Amino acid sequence: MTDASSPDLAALVAQAEAGTISHDELVDTFLSATIFVPSTDDPADGEISPVTINFDETDFLVVAATEFALQQTRDVATFAVPMSGRAIVGGMNPQLALLVNLDKGAFALPLGMLNEIRAQNPLG
Repeated sequence: MTDASSPDLAALVAQAEAGTISHDELVDTFLSATIFVPSTDDPADGEISPVTINFDETDFLVVAATEFALQQTRDVATFAVPMSGRAIVGGMNPQLALLVNLDKGAFALPLGMLNEIRAQNPLG
């Protein structure tokens, strides 16, 4: 179930691919959105055990844009922590790229783009 106040990142991805909005607009919306970080262990003690994958020789942190999108990692992560996209980018392992699962499909933020976001948008 998607919160009505949450941006529809899937629609924005389609608009960015079609060229009707800039990728910067998509990234800015992602940074301010509530994103869910799946955790393989109960984060009640304050520590998240995130889901990572390796695809095409690139390591990714896997997150979900909606509660529904969490179903894609449910078999390995039964817990999730909501965080802003900005908090995720600022707090994640800087050697990982980011894979954002949507209700249908996904989009990736490559390592180079994440480094650029961190440089242009101080997170601390």
